[in-house]
Amino acid sequence: MTTIARAMAVVATAALSAGFVSAVGAAEIEPPQRIKDAGKIVYCTELAFPPWEMLDPLTQKPTGFDIDLGAAVAERMGVASEHKNISFDGLIPALQAGQCDAIISGLYDKPERREIVDFVHYAYTGNSIFVRANSDIKELSSFDELSGKKVSVGVGTGPEADLKAANERLRAAGKPPIQIVSMPSTADAIQQLVAGLVDAYAGSTDQGGYFDKQQPGQIRIASPQVSALPVGIATLHRDKDLHEAFKAAVTDIRKSGEYEILLQKWGLESVALQP
Repeated sequence: MTTIARAMAVVATAALSAGFVSAVGAAEIEPPQRIKDAGKIVYCTELAFPPWEMLDPLTQKPTGFDIDLGAAVAERMGVASEHKNISFDGLIPALQAGQCDAIISGLYDKPERREIVDFVHYAYTGNSIFVRANSDIKELSSFDELSGKKVSVGVGTGPEADLKAANERLRAAGKPPIQIVSMPSTADAIQQLVAGLVDAYAGSTDQGGYFDKQQPGQIRIASPQVSALPVGIATLHRDKDLHEAFKAAVTDIRKSGEYEILLQKWGLESVALQP
């Protein structure tokens, strides 16, 4: 079987098994013994971040780019993949508490997180400010220009930290702070904007773009992309063997051509890692 044909077959399998547990494939990469014994990799994932991860409205099973990628990684180790639905701000605490083996959830590689976890990068993306399509707000060049505005954001996300930093600058300059509306998930935060309850939404550029494809004409990007960072699978420092297995699996997925197929499937070509 050719590499592309093999990759298409794997994607088809992942799409058919987009539930909490994926199908098991033949091992190409030796997993840590504990993973082999368990027969699965358990991921902590916030299932409310389309198109990266979400619950299928019909089946209520996980679907999205990270779900497919997580299944492809697990397959190369000859095990299944399972996802525990954890709120974004609880992902790392849940990993520390042993609720999962790793995090795959559109998680940015940030210095403060590296104090706790190691990352295997698989994407590179940033954030933007979104407004309603008919908003009076025009082009923005920074978060500071949202002074006095009500802005929704996912709790524990990078944009939430950016908004808080902007408020420190605004207060120091004697300007009205941003009214930050932190929501349990980024999907909830976008709905706040669509419903007209806030003036803007700060979040992932690709996620906003995905929403616009699903419900065109409701929102628009009002700023350049900011705070772009790599996204990765996170493991605890003590799990070096699992980290190395993830690294080998992601490398193989990229080399096989399956990576590009998954990016195209979910409309995420813009977040691809460069060779």
